[in-house]
Amino acid sequence: MKAIVFSTFGDADVLQLGEVPAPDVRPHDLLVRVHAAGVNRADLTHRRGGYGRADFGDSTLMGLEIAGEVIEIGSEVEGYHIGDRIMGVVGGGGYAEIARIDWRMAMPIPVGLDYV
Repeated sequence: MKAIVFSTFGDADVLQLGEVPAPDVRPHDLLVRVHAAGVNRADLTHRRGGYGRADFGDSTLMGLEIAGEVIEIGSEVEGYHIGDRIMGVVGGGGYAEIARIDWRMAMPIPVGLDYV
């Protein structure tokens, strides 16, 4: 899958579009086709090297906030279905086509709001 990667710390021009393996779904995860990702201070700090080579728990990729569509559901997930529109906080990996999120960190996107 496509994701934002970087090999050196620095300004925004260090970010590149690359190919990485898609994440596996675990029992408590939703696998989400990402339609929008947040850009916040933690992302800027990560890109500039403030955390070193950070791994926020789920991925070494940047991105801590996502919105998208559920495409796969772990065996212990409750209350979500394939096709649901969700948003939430992830442990890294938001700057990718597909991200995983613990279902307890997700919430439905309210009707009438787009992914952004």
